Amino acid sequence: MQALRNHVRENHQIYPSGNGISYRITGKDGKREGFIRYESVESIYVESIERQSRFTFLWLAMLVIITFIAMASLDGFLMKTIALSLFTLMGSFLLFDHFSQAHHSCLVIQSNSIATKFPLGKNLSNHQLTQLMDDLLGNIDTNVYTESGKERIFIPR
Repeated sequence: MQALRNHVRENHQIYPSGNGISYRITGKDGKREGFIRYESVESIYVESIERQSRFTFLWLAMLVIITFIAMASLDGFLMKTIALSLFTLMGSFLLFDHFSQAHHSCLVIQSNSIATKFPLGKNLSNHQLTQLMDDLLGNIDTNVYTESGKERIFIPR
């Protein structure tokens, strides 16, 4: 079947087939490939992944405390200047890292207590997202549950 690659990011691919979903996820940590049988799919939902601000600001608070300790314990103007510039660079990097990471959404396929996450494209409209989920759910319904006569109900989260 045709890959559903126009809805997910360019380096991720989802291939629905007659008896399951093949996928390929390529990221910074390498490439993952797998296959999910339609019978084992428990749920499909969209998850929004956001960075939590409290950890960044907790690290910044600890950095300020360490800076005051270093300023009180170090002797000499040069040592204090070097320590203060290093701590300022560390704090700047923490803030840059926190605010440069974009919030993104993932399509999650839950099967047999294992969740497989597919990062979605940034410019994905609600209509395209609905179409992607309808395609996947349609493949599951037509390939599995027409034979057994059972109807599955997916509840959005």
